[in-house]
Amino acid sequence: MDEQAPEHPFVFLGGDVALDFVNTVLVDGGAPVDRLPAPADLAGWVAASGLGEEFGVPDRIAPTVHATAIALRGALKAGFDAVVTGEPVPDEAVASLNAVLRTGPGSELRGLPGDDLRLRPAVDLTADATALPWLLADAGARLLVGDRARLLRRCANHDTCVLMFLDTSRSHTRRWCSMDLCGNRSKVAAHGARARRRQQP
Repeated sequence: MDEQAPEHPFVFLGGDVALDFVNTVLVDGGAPVDRLPAPADLAGWVAASGLGEEFGVPDRIAPTVHATAIALRGALKAGFDAVVTGEPVPDEAVASLNAVLRTGPGSELRGLPGDDLRLRPAVDLTADATALPWLLADAGARLLVGDRARLLRRCANHDTCVLMFLDTSRSHTRRWCSMDLCGNRSKVAAHGARARRRQQP
């Protein structure tokens, strides 16, 4: 793993852009922290994520677009939580997702030199960021109804971590958002507990 600190405060451990978006609320110092409190933070997240590379990075995100994206994040989290626990996706989450999905842009064929053509949303976030919530809703909806939904997991460190990820390990037994983060913390804590038990009379 790269020893240098990232140039942004975001984690990209989810394996899907919609999960990485939901993971912008995390626990730090025992309390939930929102990494996207303002429109400029959301623009920074787009730049750090794969969305920026594919659809451009907005110079400015309107407060209304930010508010829509943050509400969508809550709906996606509720939907993903339901899938992880084997419950139906809440009606409110479905309604919120559908409201954003109905605002969708058209599509266009695009190919890079040497690549086959791909059908993709006709979105240029550098020109207009209003389609950003739709891109995130579309990614989340595809995850919720696709084959990869069965791979959704929540970090096993329930006490101090709320991050979610896709378990793409060969055995499908991944427990931690990251071994470098929660996995090592858990191993160190378990080792300390065993050492304390051995020292007791």
